[in-house]
Amino acid sequence: MSKIIALTPDGPNGLESCQVVPAESLLTPAPTEQGTVIFSEGTQTCGIWEATPYAERMDDYPFNELAHIISGKVCIMPDGGAAQVFGAGDTYAMQKGFSGRFEVLETCRKYYLTVE
Repeated sequence: MSKIIALTPDGPNGLESCQVVPAESLLTPAPTEQGTVIFSEGTQTCGIWEATPYAERMDDYPFNELAHIISGKVCIMPDGGAAQVFGAGDTYAMQKGFSGRFEVLETCRKYYLTVE
C-alpha cells in the first residue's frame, strides 16, 4: 500500500450517508450528512465530511482538528470570543476542549484530520 494518498473532493470511493453530529448537541433540525474516512490510524483520522445547514452546541470538543473547507461556509463562535466565518479555500484548526457554537451556513464539504 502506498504511503501517499491524493485527496479529491469526492474521496477515493465517493461519499456515503453518515451521522456524525450528536443529536443531543443540535440547536436546529438535524443536517443531512455524508462522508468518507480516508485513513484511521491510532488516534488520527483523516476524511471528508459534508453537511447541509444546521447549528450545534459543542462542549469540550474531543479532538484537535485541522479542517480545510472545499465548498460551502461555516461560522464558529467560541464561548467568550468573536464569531469566525470560513468558506471555500479556508483552513482552520480547532483545539481539543473547544466550547461554543458551530454552524453550517451553506452546505459545507471539508477535508479533516482529527487527533485525539
